[in-house]
Amino acid sequence: MGALDALDAAGLVPNEGNTVWWAGMPRRDERFGMPERGFHAERAALETAFRGVAREAGARLMTDGPVVETAVERDGWRVATSTARYRGRWVLDASGRAGVLARRGLRTRERGIATLALVGRWTSGRGHAPPDPGCTLIESYRDGWAWSVPTAARTRCVTAMVDPRRTQLARERGLDGMWRAELAKAARLGRRLEGGRLDGPVRACPASLYGADSHGRPGLLLVGDAGSFIDPLSSYGVKKALASAWLAAIVTHTGLEDDAMAGPACELYDDREREVYRTYRALSVPFLEQAAAANGHAFWEVRLASARAAGADLPEPAVASDGSAVPEPGDRPLAERRVDAFLARPEVRTAWETIRSLPAVHLRPAPGLSSLSRPAVVDDRIALEVRLASDRLPDGARYVRNVDLRRLVDVAPDSDRVPDLFEAYNRRAAAVPLPDFLAALSFAVGANFLELADA
Repeated sequence: MGALDALDAAGLVPNEGNTVWWAGMPRRDERFGMPERGFHAERAALETAFRGVAREAGARLMTDGPVVETAVERDGWRVATSTARYRGRWVLDASGRAGVLARRGLRTRERGIATLALVGRWTSGRGHAPPDPGCTLIESYRDGWAWSVPTAARTRCVTAMVDPRRTQLARERGLDGMWRAELAKAARLGRRLEGGRLDGPVRACPASLYGADSHGRPGLLLVGDAGSFIDPLSSYGVKKALASAWLAAIVTHTGLEDDAMAGPACELYDDREREVYRTYRALSVPFLEQAAAANGHAFWEVRLASARAAGADLPEPAVASDGSAVPEPGDRPLAERRVDAFLARPEVRTAWETIRSLPAVHLRPAPGLSSLSRPAVVDDRIALEVRLASDRLPDGARYVRNVDLRRLVDVAPDSDRVPDLFEAYNRRAAAVPLPDFLAALSFAVGANFLELADA
């Protein structure tokens, strides 16, 4: 987005990795090298940097007071602050948890789960170098979990995540006392804070999950945390918000330029935001399973049941060799993830084995092949994309590993040898590597887009 120089100048702390004590298992360390490192950032510093980028891009920033009124008019919206009135064809609610417009019947909450964040600022004492200076620290315990990130050379944000109805809180000690009591439960993380002090009072911040019945319609979009808030356990909240803002900008641009595409563009946005929320709920399941099995406490059990229900019909998350879930980019469309899941199906493997065993392949479009139009991001706007569909893949697919399936189906009948087909495809499209082409060809046969006349 052209913001990297601004972030470098903001003096943010590089994110060097994670140190984790989870569900009673041994300490796990993960260290990031360049260029994988991101940043730890306090919100104020991050927003200051982005405001400068926005001004340089030509945006006008209005800081004349809180919004006191919003109303739909014939040609758009009227937004009033305490000192001024503004009009616009589109309004993007990016007001975070406050949800200026989202709270007007659009937001939904997961019943039975409440999360409160007890947040303190900790500074190491002189002569005490903080351990793991650039790392996120995470520890689970019986009825909650805690995390800490550095915000300066000697300062950390230290947070305990609790459920007011299920965590045994030391309420009689006040917020500072409750915070210290929870860190005592997270003993290993707590030991890393010895030799320091608490700066200022502990804050209690709502951190419960929520989504929305609708994230957008022509003229109105809920952006970032205004529309949904995912479990901080995922550590993808900032990325989710930025991806949401990127897509909202494209949808708004589309709607302003082409009234006819405003509806399909908002449909795509709403679907994508729902997918992102449910995907990260599903990705939390393995970690919640571990904590629930280790602790046998309602704090973890109700969260596990809710996360399982939220992601019940999504493709299985990718799994690492150690059995842990591999985080996927939350801004990847569900259709793409279903394509990836279908690539692992036995039909695709059988198609590959058959193609490889034949001296010649005679391919033709399968009898059940059909096409459908779906909105998709094309450059800086939303356009209708034609996908291929079949009984095995009713949601359709257009690309597999950057291979255009429509073009593949068009050229397939003209060649009876795979090398010739590969050459013919690359003559009519951007060249793709042979392994990706073979995967797409096997996918097209396995999905019943193409059939082998010899089979």
